[in-house]
Amino acid sequence: MWIVRPHSKPISPPVPTLSVGNLRIGGTGKTPVVQALARYCLAQGIRPAILLRGYRRRSRGMVLVSAGEGPCVPWQDAGDEAWLHAWKLPQALVLVDRRRERAALTAVAHGAELLLLDDGFQYRRLGRDADLVVIDPATLRARCCIPFGTLRQPLRAARRATLLLLWEELAGNPLPAELAGLPTVLLRFRSGMPYRLDSTGATHPLQQPPDRPVVAFAGIARPERFRSTLLQHGWHLAAWYGLPDHYRYGRATLWWLLQSCRRYRTPWLATTEKDAVRLLPLLPRLERAGCTLAVFPLEAEFCGNSAPLWELLQRLVEQARRARKDLA
Repeated sequence: MWIVRPHSKPISPPVPTLSVGNLRIGGTGKTPVVQALARYCLAQGIRPAILLRGYRRRSRGMVLVSAGEGPCVPWQDAGDEAWLHAWKLPQALVLVDRRRERAALTAVAHGAELLLLDDGFQYRRLGRDADLVVIDPATLRARCCIPFGTLRQPLRAARRATLLLLWEELAGNPLPAELAGLPTVLLRFRSGMPYRLDSTGATHPLQQPPDRPVVAFAGIARPERFRSTLLQHGWHLAAWYGLPDHYRYGRATLWWLLQSCRRYRTPWLATTEKDAVRLLPLLPRLERAGCTLAVFPLEAEFCGNSAPLWELLQRLVEQARRARKDLA
């Protein structure tokens, strides 16, 4: 499903390309990592394009989610992750296509100077200059590949990675023999400033937790991590609902969320940014019912000895600048 046959010849785009991936199914934090890398590119004056497959979108073929001015299609046509990239990084290009090599050439035609391949480690039809692989504790605990386990590839496949991004929880622990000796950078996740999201899509920062308990919910790979985040930040929970990853919110879900608010006598709902994207069409109804949606963003930080990552990024940025001069 993910692995292209070895004899497939990759297409090399005319601009630097960096892939971010993992070895198992489920969330390992690729989305905030890609956003952190895109912000670095933008700060260096390089225009990035983020390329994704567009998981669980209703559209087909290639879709230009953002031409550098924020989302230009509904989230259902882009997928929640691609739409979130376009929303959080309006200056970046965002494209979805099962054929990432086609999206790459289109992105370059639209002015992209560096390509970020989100979830691209197993996609070999598109050439790249470097591969970053995110390793979390669940990856090291996994024993079998699909369909008998959660690994997309055996651990030894990570030996073709340029850098491993290790979750901070793994610091100081010995790595399996398959990963021993590979260059690593520690990865830390933290919550950004929570905000209130209104029906127009405008955000309003929340400097402190609400004075009432919240009805919290999350439809992500590991929703219990969001629950822990709320508690760590001093938010009091009236109710908690963990939902399946990429959960699609509809009228029935809206009804029981509103019922929960009435039952616990609170106007506050709290969720993740990915869930907020999927809730956008329902926000006017929530507001009319007197409910307020609080959203927690997730951000990635590179800690410990992160010099190898910054050196790699700087090389790619310099390569992008040289390509810009050649095309001028």
